[in-house]
Amino acid sequence: MIKLVNAILVIAVLGAGFFMYSLEHATRGLERQVVKLKSGINDERETIKLLDAEWASLTRPDRLQKMAEEQLKLQPAKATQIVTVADIAAKIPDAPVIKLDSKTVDPIGVVLEKLP
Repeated sequence: MIKLVNAILVIAVLGAGFFMYSLEHATRGLERQVVKLKSGINDERETIKLLDAEWASLTRPDRLQKMAEEQLKLQPAKATQIVTVADIAAKIPDAPVIKLDSKTVDPIGVVLEKLP
């Protein structure tokens, strides 16, 4: 009877040892995975900082103004380009000039031709 109890206890100790070893192995694997993820997060944060700096450099107002002048041929607004609401209302026709019954005529082109 004592030998049977001793055998059961030895098997229980061996089982507990195996369980503890596998638990430790799994824990170390998870620790390695956490370290890799933290390293990846730090790398991504550095990349974000670099991209933020590059974005700030690309969106500098003086750079954008220079590009607009060179590529789009934009000029600063002049006082003569500013109109009032009354000026806009004067350019709108009183009645629609679109004739929908004619399919050969471009209705938008007709509207554009009627504008002064």
